[in-house]
Amino acid sequence: MLREMLRKAVPTLIASGCLMAQCALAEPINRATVEAWLSAPPPADMPAPGTQVSGAELEKLRSLLPPGYFEFIADGDVPIEIQASGDYTPAPAYQEVTAANAGKATLRAEGGMDGYVAGQPFSNEQIAAAKPDEAGYMVAWNNVHRWQYYGYKVDAMDMIYVDATAPGVNGTRVPGMEGGGNVQRSMVQTYHRVYLNGLAMLPQQGYRVKAADADKRLFKDYISFSAPFDVKGTTFVVERSLDPNEEDQVSSYLPKERRVRRLSAQERADKFMGSNWTLDDFEAFSGRVMDYEWVYRGKKAILHVTDSREPRLRFGGKQSNVFNDRWQVRQCHVVELKPRWTEHPVASKYLFVDDQTFNSLMAVTINRKDELWRVFMPAYQKAPADNSTPALTNETSVLRWRGAIGLDVLDSSTSLAIATSKTDIPTMTDKQIERKFSISNLSGGR
Repeated sequence: MLREMLRKAVPTLIASGCLMAQCALAEPINRATVEAWLSAPPPADMPAPGTQVSGAELEKLRSLLPPGYFEFIADGDVPIEIQASGDYTPAPAYQEVTAANAGKATLRAEGGMDGYVAGQPFSNEQIAAAKPDEAGYMVAWNNVHRWQYYGYKVDAMDMIYVDATAPGVNGTRVPGMEGGGNVQRSMVQTYHRVYLNGLAMLPQQGYRVKAADADKRLFKDYISFSAPFDVKGTTFVVERSLDPNEEDQVSSYLPKERRVRRLSAQERADKFMGSNWTLDDFEAFSGRVMDYEWVYRGKKAILHVTDSREPRLRFGGKQSNVFNDRWQVRQCHVVELKPRWTEHPVASKYLFVDDQTFNSLMAVTINRKDELWRVFMPAYQKAPADNSTPALTNETSVLRWRGAIGLDVLDSSTSLAIATSKTDIPTMTDKQIERKFSISNLSGGR
């Protein structure tokens, strides 16, 4: 079994029970507390852009950051720099295709979608006018089909697993960790997602590439680990079908097994390589829409690192899990996801989706005991616009993923993902796509 091999390859967290008891919350935060936070209004006197909020003043930001995570900011006294909320209008090609196909997409009774061509399937006006269950699926499909050009690539990314430490004790740290905590495990990987369909810039090709499988695949993910030695060469290719009811094809290569095998659907709910993320938690949400029931819960303003100032993300606080960066107030659609698989360990996931970009900015999960379990938050960066060519206009219009926090509130552990190379939004040829994402070459490395 793959999950058993990964369990052996990735050691369990090394921390004593008394240490975890010192650092974890005294009482688990329940769903009612999260629900109360969802309904809390934004601050009446929001600090002006360019100011830093720290110390006792952080309390005024409580309604903009989720319970369980806010405490790491306040207790660690990490200053929050406020940045003006940016305008991240997608590329002209996406806007034009969205306008040309407005009103064509419709929802099926079970949440699927008919009539979609390309661009953004549903407008914010349609979402506001729909019933909560319909609006939830509209947000879901807008998130799936947000403007991403061909997708993004990070050649080098550190995955760092951080344990709590006792007060006053400094553990092992890595570049970027400027607060407390102890690095229990670190790995290096490359990540590349490519979209094959719904591509607004390819109207002459029916909005899709001409590579193999483009008639049945929405996107493919390529994930490969290069360090340390015990996971080097471990590689995954995730293929998302255009059919919303078809399961993902997840193929993995583990050097110790020397063969390619498929992951089962249930393994998607397991910790990915021992981290606090599952395959469905990348970028806060990367799962299949039809695996969940979606209910719209309204709109909420949150703080988010949408345009990082850092070439490499920096983290402060007692567990080095708070972005030491500039934060924007972003208006989000809030949707509650409930897994259709009754044995899934998550009871609900509250997903916060930016109402302009439809990127997932944050997710808060509730376990089967109705306790706050995990908080996921990616960070992005805007590249300087370059309109010298159509390709560069498209490449520089996409917000670039730069890293993420995966916090387990219950066991007070953090997983950090930090891009250590630049994030590219590359223009891809059909041949490049076929070579990079070929299952037949999965064991050959890249």
